[in-house]
Amino acid sequence: MNKSMNKSMNIGKAEAYLKNYKEKELKGGKSGAAVYDIEGSFVLKHVQREKIGSEAFEAYRREAMWYQYVAQIPRRFLPEVYELQSNDEEIKILMKKYQVLSREGMDADLLRKIMEALAGVHTMEVPTFLRKDWQKPKPLTEEQIAAATEGWLSVLQEHPDAFGEGDMNALRELAAKINEIILWHASEEPVLNHGDFHWDNMLQNEQGDILICDWQGVSVGQASGDLSFFFSRLRGDGITLNEKETVSFYEQAVKELSGRIVTWETINDHMHAANQITSFMFWHQYLHNSAKERVQEIYGKMVTAMT
Repeated sequence: MNKSMNKSMNIGKAEAYLKNYKEKELKGGKSGAAVYDIEGSFVLKHVQREKIGSEAFEAYRREAMWYQYVAQIPRRFLPEVYELQSNDEEIKILMKKYQVLSREGMDADLLRKIMEALAGVHTMEVPTFLRKDWQKPKPLTEEQIAAATEGWLSVLQEHPDAFGEGDMNALRELAAKINEIILWHASEEPVLNHGDFHWDNMLQNEQGDILICDWQGVSVGQASGDLSFFFSRLRGDGITLNEKETVSFYEQAVKELSGRIVTWETINDHMHAANQITSFMFWHQYLHNSAKERVQEIYGKMVTAMT
């Protein structure tokens, strides 16, 4: 498929430009995607199945389908796509280049804009191609629980001065009830999810609007999943926000966009559940050789029981 949306630049011209400026590849492309700066004004993302494997390629195919879908219903929180080519073996996406967000510029006004953008995602109608594949979260298998528990134990054992037998027991207690938490969390109303909502996946245009990029994880899920991941990634970087105040911006935006009422108490409980589930399943993979303080922050948040 080839969908052209701008005549001043296209994929062919971008590839011709790269023949002379091969050093324009940008760092940070995920799962093997090649990402290039074109003339300082455009970004070309190039994905090949043979280079990244079928599983990662299918995630990029979902992103391509998403951009094709939203081309018919432009939203201000989405980057502008000029041309998209997608087939069974290769995907190319040419889009406008925007300013990246600086953590040093983080303030209440910027957080409000970020939450408004996320509310815009969560109040969109879910496309058919995503809705038909959605299933409620399922309990973990005994093997998955055992693997995650062992992964966390190995992380804690790297800091014997900070974690003792009581911490090991708290981890085992969480493992014993993780499926109960998953099933309760599954009761939250499903919405459109970005799926990888964190600081580095946000951009800003000339008007100061927040744009969300990297949609390989777009899916049906819980709003609290995106919110929890946003806060947990910042905590992993050593940044702790006033979550209640930040979520109040989200609550207001959801009400203005859809009339739906969401409360901090409910969101907070589901965010905590989402954080426990995600942290238990995945964070141990990234915390090996990390500073003791970072491990303590993420572990402590994970094992703290909901009020």
